[in-house]
Amino acid sequence: MRVTAPHIRTRRTSADIMTDVCIALVPTAVAAVWFFKLDALLRLTVALAASLAAGKLTGKSHGVDTAALVTGLLLCLSCPSQVPLWLLTGGCFFAVCVARDGFGGIGQNLFNPAMAARAVMLTVFASQMTGFGLPHALSSATPLTTGAPVWDLTRGNVGGSMGETSVLMIALGLVWLLIRRVVRWQVPFFTFLGFATVTLLTGRPLLTACLSGSFLFGMVFIVTDYTSKPATKTGEILFGLTAGALTALFRIAGPYPEGVCFAVLAANLLAPFFEKEASR
Repeated sequence: MRVTAPHIRTRRTSADIMTDVCIALVPTAVAAVWFFKLDALLRLTVALAASLAAGKLTGKSHGVDTAALVTGLLLCLSCPSQVPLWLLTGGCFFAVCVARDGFGGIGQNLFNPAMAARAVMLTVFASQMTGFGLPHALSSATPLTTGAPVWDLTRGNVGGSMGETSVLMIALGLVWLLIRRVVRWQVPFFTFLGFATVTLLTGRPLLTACLSGSFLFGMVFIVTDYTSKPATKTGEILFGLTAGALTALFRIAGPYPEGVCFAVLAANLLAPFFEKEASR
């Protein structure tokens, strides 16, 4: 039987790639601990432990499951600093056991595991997932609804999910991923292009829209996920444009102030179609 699929020989394993993603997430995680103090540190520790335990439970991982670590980091950093520990733990188990390994394991999952878990958490436990806060404030609105000075948005001294606040640290992660060739520039670029087009067409300020909320975090770490996006360059372009445009649309017309999570899941559903169209 003739096998027509492209087979690429490389010394880099999936574990190596996931390790690079973990390293890219370190600056953002450090910023989360800096701004949210022990709340962030405790939740990062719980998320990492729960994700590793979930990987062991399914029996599909061997050694240190770096992909599970990435999933735990992404889910935790996309949550507010007051998210209950039981909810975060359950979300990590759902992400790894159901959204990832339930579809066959690494490389076979249809949806981004962290975003699938976050969607369930946000839908079922909305009140626990929408209480944004700062280290010295019990609760505060996200800058998407209140606005904030550009410098505060850039360095991360604002309310919001733990990983979305510091644009500078997210940018450092993107630089690392590009240097290590873990991601191609086309994916974040066309995600930004889709987001910017819809934002400008609806008359909203682009700079504030980009710096507020989790768009940049999603653009760098979520949309670029290897297994839930197309593998072809043209497919990646279509995928990025769709994810970016839907993020802006969901922010404007959706029931939640943030749109990245549901935009990525919708784009995940369309990824096989984009890849098929790109291969014609």
